[in-house]
Amino acid sequence: MSRICSHCVPRIVLGAAAFAACVASLNAPAHALKLEDFKIEQTGDRPEIRVLFDRPADNWTTVTGANVTFRIGWEITVKASHALAPGSKVSVSLDNVSAEAALQSTNNHYSELHLGTFQLQKPGNALSEVKDRALQTCQTIRSNGGKPNKEHRIPYGFMASAHAYAQTTATWFTDESASANKLAFIDIVCEADPLWHEPYAPPAGGLAVDKGPFQVKSVELFLTTFQNQVTNPTPGTECKKLQVKVRIETNKTGPVTYKLWRQPGSDETKAHLSTFQEDGPFKGRFIAEDTFVHTFDKTTYVQYMAESGSNAPFGVSTQWKDITIHCTSTAGGGLTVGPPQGGGDLIPGFKVKTAQLKIIGIEGKSCPTKAFVAATFTTNKAGKFRYFIGTSVDKNESGELEAKKVGGVFRVQETLTVDITKSGKLLAHTRAVDFPSALAFASRSYNCDGVKPVGGLTAAVDPTHNSGKSRVPQLPKVAPKISCGGGKAKDGKCLCPAGKVPVAAAVNAWRCIGRTAGSTQAKPSR
Repeated sequence: MSRICSHCVPRIVLGAAAFAACVASLNAPAHALKLEDFKIEQTGDRPEIRVLFDRPADNWTTVTGANVTFRIGWEITVKASHALAPGSKVSVSLDNVSAEAALQSTNNHYSELHLGTFQLQKPGNALSEVKDRALQTCQTIRSNGGKPNKEHRIPYGFMASAHAYAQTTATWFTDESASANKLAFIDIVCEADPLWHEPYAPPAGGLAVDKGPFQVKSVELFLTTFQNQVTNPTPGTECKKLQVKVRIETNKTGPVTYKLWRQPGSDETKAHLSTFQEDGPFKGRFIAEDTFVHTFDKTTYVQYMAESGSNAPFGVSTQWKDITIHCTSTAGGGLTVGPPQGGGDLIPGFKVKTAQLKIIGIEGKSCPTKAFVAATFTTNKAGKFRYFIGTSVDKNESGELEAKKVGGVFRVQETLTVDITKSGKLLAHTRAVDFPSALAFASRSYNCDGVKPVGGLTAAVDPTHNSGKSRVPQLPKVAPKISCGGGKAKDGKCLCPAGKVPVAAAVNAWRCIGRTAGSTQAKPSR
């Protein structure tokens, strides 16, 4: 018996403990702790990050070590039935800077508003995302012809995030957390260089001076993406366009041959004439420059190098430069993270090359009739793209088309049917949405009633619901021709002598008969 009881005792103890915990939970408030209305906001003057211009490199190359200070205000409502326990805090982070503050109870009320301001400070050259963006922005300004003779100031926004964590001294409660996000802004300042000047033009007769054998002095390569320059390879997807610029400087005017290498992918060989620049940012120098725009269908990691073979026995080349072109959804989510496995594949850019538009009518058909607006697009390869067809009668169509190979050409056609109900000129246009150069127009005149069309053919302006007014011309009312036996027909009526009434004998035929008691005169219908 003692052995049996020794097994029973622990179970009895466990049951009591579980019961006590259950009672405690039943006595606990419905919400022991709750965090509400957590938000953050940038306050004070907008900070700035400064980039210095390097004259020998002819570009902005260095972010200064000046402190960058962000001020982020925060507030949160804490609803707690017990005091907050140590470890309750609010933290905020942006770029690679962060700060935190303790959350402490200030009174015994159930609902408390907590607020404060974080001051995050770090040298500009110690930042990460903002530093890289500042360098890229200033160098893009320079590659587009911007000069350091004045300061360039560009606002840039990026995400600041905050996190709140709280716990109470109640034994039955663990913790509660909340998050908040907000755009923070900073000014990117490409500093002016007061000693910079335009390159000096050579003295008179300088072009005639013998400068020795023709040679390439330098080759430069620039890879640039822009904020709003994107393609949409599939609905809901955006891929950055890449601008590839090759700039070659020589010692005098002459032909330059160079190769643009891509890895992975195929290279391009180009021939260009280096010419003397009489104005602009390269005044007084001999420059050959080419710009290419490459588009991509998916996130792609790619490398480029430019090499000129104009110098014998060795050419002049740049270093390999790499870039990852990210494709993201329009909702902001990334489709991939980092370079694709194996370096990725370079996808030849899809392009709509041409658009044609024709209006086809039904021969010998008077109005109302139909017009067929036929749009034809050609592309550089098979693929999908968005299109639009519009007309002056408010009949439009948009959607997605897929070009396929037909013979030796990639093409696709779409037809819009339009109802023609009045005389005038039908106007139509079509375009490929993401390829502005693929655009076409067409027009055709329609003469429905034998008179010269006036104005454009447009949609009806009268209401289509029942307004009590008919747009169909009404014929004048004419009394029907009838016969009247034993009487006289006049104005569509049968007039009988006294004591007789007209009675219908057939359609539009009446005869007069003697009146009987209780009879009424029938009215002939018109």
